[in-house]
Amino acid sequence: MSGSRDPYWALANEMLRLQRSSTDTASARRAALQRVASEHGAAPRSPEGATVEALALELAYCADHPGGLAVYLEEFSRGHRKTTSWRAVERLHRQLFPSDLLEPHHRRTLCELLESCDQAPRLRPLALRVLHETGAGPAAPGDRGSGRGHDERHGEVPALLAVFEDLPYGWENEPHPLLVFVETVAVLEDTPLRARLHAWSGRVAAHLGCRSPQRLARLRDEVAARAGRPLSPYRLLLEITARTPVPDLYTVRSWVVPPGPDGARPYGEPVQLSSRAAMEGEVAGRYLSCVQELGELSAGMVVEFLLPRPLLWLPVDQIMARPPDSVARPIGADHTVLVRSRDRWAKPHWRPRLHARSDLLTTAPETAFESAAVRVVPYGERLRPVELLRQLRHDREQLGWLFLEPPPYTGGLEGDAVNVLLEMGMPVIVAVREVGGHPEAERKTRKVLAGRLMELPERVRMLRGEVGPDAEVFSVLDLHRHISLVWDGRDGLEGADSALGHPSTGGGLR
Repeated sequence: MSGSRDPYWALANEMLRLQRSSTDTASARRAALQRVASEHGAAPRSPEGATVEALALELAYCADHPGGLAVYLEEFSRGHRKTTSWRAVERLHRQLFPSDLLEPHHRRTLCELLESCDQAPRLRPLALRVLHETGAGPAAPGDRGSGRGHDERHGEVPALLAVFEDLPYGWENEPHPLLVFVETVAVLEDTPLRARLHAWSGRVAAHLGCRSPQRLARLRDEVAARAGRPLSPYRLLLEITARTPVPDLYTVRSWVVPPGPDGARPYGEPVQLSSRAAMEGEVAGRYLSCVQELGELSAGMVVEFLLPRPLLWLPVDQIMARPPDSVARPIGADHTVLVRSRDRWAKPHWRPRLHARSDLLTTAPETAFESAAVRVVPYGERLRPVELLRQLRHDREQLGWLFLEPPPYTGGLEGDAVNVLLEMGMPVIVAVREVGGHPEAERKTRKVLAGRLMELPERVRMLRGEVGPDAEVFSVLDLHRHISLVWDGRDGLEGADSALGHPSTGGGLR
C-alpha cells in the first residue's frame, strides 16, 4: 500500500509528522488499537512499525470496523489536540473520510418524501439551481461520483442526495445546500406534503447549519420569496363603510401590513365616494398602486376587506382592476381576497371565542371543509338567532358555515343570525352569492372547496382564477364569481383599534 492517492496512506503520512515530534508514539498507537478492540470488537494487535505503510495498514484495519477509525484518532490525539499539527490531521481526516451528513432514517424519510412529491420530475434542475445559487459547485447532479455508493441505478433521488451529502466540508456558518434544496422543494409543493418536508427540515436543521428556529424561519422566507410564494406575505387592508342615511355614500380607507412586528401603516388618505362605481374604482386604484409599489414583494399579497355587517356580502373579490399594459381581471383572480367582520374586529370582548376556535383550527390542520365541523345551510333556510346562540354557546367543535344564500341584513344586529355566528367566534363563513338556488349549487360548491379547511383561502383564490378541479362548474354556475369568504383569526392586529382609528359607521347595501 503506497502512493499519495490512497486515503489511508495520505492520512498516515500527515500523522508521521506528528510522530516525529513525539517520544512515545508507539504507546499512543498501542492504546488507540486497544480502545478500538474493546469498543468495536476488533482483534487485539500491536503496532507493526513506524513506517508510513505500517501506519496506513493500521488505519485501514481500524476503518474496517464502523466508527473504529474515528475512535483510533481520538485516542491517538491525547496530548496533541490543541497543536497545529493535529488540526492539520483532523482537517485531512474530514476531507478524506467525510462523516455521513444524515442519519440513515433521516435519509430514508427524505427519499420517500421527494419521490412522492409533485416536483419529482424536475428535482434535478432544482438541485442544479440550488448548487449554483449557494456556490456549492457548478457540476450537475449525477455528473460526479459519490463516496456513499449511490448512482443512477439506485434511483435519481438517492443520487441527488449523494451529491449534496458529498459536498466539501465547511458549512458551519451557513445553511447546508441540502437544507436549501429541501426548502426549495417544499415551497413549491401543496400541503400536506409541504408540511411534512418542513417537519423533516425542522428535525435536521440544527445539524445542517440552522441552529435556531429564527435562522430556519429566515431561510424559509428567503427561499419562498425567490419562488414567488412568500410565507409571510404583505397584506393590504381595505375598509369600506356606508352611511346609513345615504346608502351609496361610501368611505374607503386602507393600510399596508408588512410581515413582522412593525404593524399597519396608513396607505392613502380616507376618501368618500358618492356611488358604487366610484368606490370600486378607488379600491382598484389603491390595489394596483400597492402592487406596483411593492414590486416583487407583492407576490402572495393578501387583500383583506374590513366590512360592517350590512356590507359583508359585497362582492369585493370581483372588483375589476386593469394592470398597466395587461388585461382587466377581478382582484380575486390574482390575489387571495378575504372578508373580515368590522363589527367583530371592533369588539375586543368577542375575541376570546374567535381565538379559541381559531386555535382549534390551527392545531387540527387536517380538519376538512366537508367534515362535520362545517355546517351547510340550504338555500331558503332561515336560522333563528336565539336557537343558534343556545347551540353555539357551549359548542367548541364547529369551525365553519356554508350558506347557499347569503343571509340578508334586515336592519338590526340584535336579531341577526350572522351576527350571532360572529359573536360566537366562527372563523370561517362561506356564502354563495346569486346562484345558490341552482339544483347543483351545493354539490358543485362542496366539490370545488373540498379539502383541508386551513387551505380554503388558497383554494378559493384558485377558483376565482378559474383554476379548479372541474371545468364544468364555471360554465354551469360561474361559482368563481359568486363566493364570499369571511375568514378571521389571530392576525397581529388585535389591539390596534387606536392605530386604525375606525370611525362610527352603519351601512345600507340593498
